[in-house]
Amino acid sequence: MKHKISKFKITSGTDANQMLEKKLVRNFVEHGYMTTTITKASYLKSLIESLVARALKYSEAKKNILLPFFGTEKSVLVFVEIAKQRAKDGIPSGVVRILKLGERMGDAAPMAKITWTHEIVNLTKVTKKEVVAKKTK
Repeated sequence: MKHKISKFKITSGTDANQMLEKKLVRNFVEHGYMTTTITKASYLKSLIESLVARALKYSEAKKNILLPFFGTEKSVLVFVEIAKQRAKDGIPSGVVRILKLGERMGDAAPMAKITWTHEIVNLTKVTKKEVVAKKTK
């Protein structure tokens, strides 16, 4: 039971949790939305919020924190551009939202869809040179 527990935990082991975090973040950023269980969606929401806050204060140290989640520097730069595009709206937090979908047919697990709160322009095809050129301006 989860009485009086405010933290979202996924208890599969340290290595499994780290890999799950990476997979959730990469898939969410790549597609712009994700349908999963409510527990994973809540965990992903808090994770994305903290990653966006780090991306807004982009530096070499923040890049080193973001790099394990995305794998390549190009992906990190694309994520930073998404975060900056979101920050143009003037809202520092609340970048993702969770929509409850009901129960899954097979095992009745509560499902949810997590999406960006505002539409994000698809930046997955942006080349590294274009992102660096925008960054230097």
